[in-house]
Amino acid sequence: MAQKNQKLNTPSAATNTVVKKLLKTAEAHSVGVRMSPRKMRLVTNMVKGMPAIDAIQQLRFTNKKASKFVSDLIRSAIANADHNFKLDVDQLYVKTITCDMGPKLKRYMPRAQGRASEIRRPSSHIHVILEERPASKASKSKLPSASEKQKTLVKEAGAVAPEDVKAEEGKNDKKTSSVKSSGGKPSQTDTSTEQRSKQAKATQKRRLFNRKSGV
Repeated sequence: MAQKNQKLNTPSAATNTVVKKLLKTAEAHSVGVRMSPRKMRLVTNMVKGMPAIDAIQQLRFTNKKASKFVSDLIRSAIANADHNFKLDVDQLYVKTITCDMGPKLKRYMPRAQGRASEIRRPSSHIHVILEERPASKASKSKLPSASEKQKTLVKEAGAVAPEDVKAEEGKNDKKTSSVKSSGGKPSQTDTSTEQRSKQAKATQKRRLFNRKSGV
């Protein structure tokens, strides 16, 4: 009788699927990955709490060996959510992702005087749970306008925007008009800068002459 009661109390696969549909979660597990948990957690902690699609993009450009294992696991969880529970893939995010210690394989390296040193090759178990997050409200931040996008593209290309060219032309026109109004005579600031440059050249020539003459 006790065995029958235990069988009745154990939840079936159908009830598990119903519960997961109500919770809107999907999970995936990777067992016995040949990498230490310490190295694996450097990547799993980075992805925790991110949207699933953004996490895959982040892992794509992460220069770590563990990024491939974690990316494949998240892709598997997304496929489970889409196929088994019909969840919206765009609204999934990484609710929890954990990395546990797996079994250690023991190998031996022959050393001096007939001794053998032990080599431990650790493995890890990764578990990820994705949850469907409700669609968030529209963000208050405004999208960049077409003119701003054009400016950014021009700056990246290293060219000058047409608006900046017009502004520089206007500044040059103002300078020429001011010179004409003053009768073509240079201003005091221009004369002072010319005098300073002449004095600097003269002192430099003197120094060169003194070096050659040995004074």
